[in-house]
Amino acid sequence: MGELRLSHPAYGIAGKSRLTPADIDILREHVFSQGITSSQEAVTLFAINTACAEKCPEWHHYFLDSISGFVLHHCEPHGSLDERNADWLIGMISTGGTVNSPIELELLFHVIDVSPFVPDSLTFFALQQLRTGIRDGVGAWGTMRHSRRPILDPDDVHMACRVMSAIARSRGGKPTPRENEILVSIGVLPGAAAA
Repeated sequence: MGELRLSHPAYGIAGKSRLTPADIDILREHVFSQGITSSQEAVTLFAINTACAEKCPEWHHYFLDSISGFVLHHCEPHGSLDERNADWLIGMISTGGTVNSPIELELLFHVIDVSPFVPDSLTFFALQQLRTGIRDGVGAWGTMRHSRRPILDPDDVHMACRVMSAIARSRGGKPTPRENEILVSIGVLPGAAAA
């Protein structure tokens, strides 16, 4: 893999400790004036997200919309997800199978929410994030949960419902066997449903 090279404005922004609304305007107007249209541009936005420790509230919306827009509208198939771009997204937001950044976990669920079709690799991955957060208290979901107890709370159920909604939209509500198994292990579905 080659070294990531940032344009002058992007490099200057990535070197800052705090992102401001003015920085987002520069990105929107001068660096990514056509939106995020290539995987290199998406990697640049991820690099800026990682490099800047403190971000203004506007960053959240800009980052989610920019990356989800790229995945859904500039990758094949246009307007939806397939296994290839789902795998790319998983690779961008996780380390060793775990998403550790809250904004990247929110990106995962945002993409699941807005895509008309979501491959089971992505829904299963999202459910894995919930399971490790609930059971082990690790990853982004482990740090974001209000409860530290390894049992379902309303936030866990809400997140699982977002995934189940995508399953319903994509496949008529029938989880794959591995989705079903993880839903049972989380406690969203009764154990008898695994049969």
